[in-house]
Amino acid sequence: MRVLVTGGSEGIGLAIATLAAGAGAQVEIWGRDEARLATAQRLSGAGSGQSVDVTNMDRVRAAAVRLAAGGPVDRVFHCAGHAKAAFIDEASDDDAPGMFATNAVGSVNVVRALAPAMMAARRGAIVLTASDLGYVGLFGWSIYAATKHAVVGLGTSLRHELAPHGVSVQVLCPPATQTPGYDRENLTKPASVRRAEEAGGVMSADDVARVAWTRCGRGGALIIPNLSSRVLYALSRVSTGLVHRLVRAPGPGEPR
Repeated sequence: MRVLVTGGSEGIGLAIATLAAGAGAQVEIWGRDEARLATAQRLSGAGSGQSVDVTNMDRVRAAAVRLAAGGPVDRVFHCAGHAKAAFIDEASDDDAPGMFATNAVGSVNVVRALAPAMMAARRGAIVLTASDLGYVGLFGWSIYAATKHAVVGLGTSLRHELAPHGVSVQVLCPPATQTPGYDRENLTKPASVRRAEEAGGVMSADDVARVAWTRCGRGGALIIPNLSSRVLYALSRVSTGLVHRLVRAPGPGEPR
């Protein structure tokens, strides 16, 4: 089995790559930073790695061509992403372009580059990574949640589009997950946002990876790896307002 993991240098991507290599798969990881990529390749047991910026379609397409030289890919786990929490009146001018480029456009680029070969082979599975904020909104995460709603929309549409070609598409929707990226987020994350996240539970990258690997190509469109997020999803189908009453945003004069 050949497996590609984007964002494989750390966090959930690294955990999935390690799990896949341990299961005997031939694994390639993609990441932007060459030094971290080399370290992750050694730690995970991945057989190969490429430095790829998923926001750049030319580089994604070139990397996909090099990957295809080794044969068809059976599973793609797209884990590359970027997150920054900020209230909308405190967000920087770079926040929206940066997160949409990596999370939304990056997902489109990866699928456009890899799906045609999988469709031609009439087999394979793609797992895009969103978040539980891909199906419900939370204060302090308005821009990020918008990008992850886009990933859910992309993934569920592709699931419909690629099924006749034998290709499965699912969207991984984890809650807050303990990763180096999560630690970086917390350096600037508003305290009220962090408290709300932690109340819902923080998963380990290894636990998320195990669910993603097991569910890949099996079950429904969304892979929701923990109970509290599955409850959140069920409530959000009934009423988003109900969810927001359970998790109250800070009001005027209240600490953020």
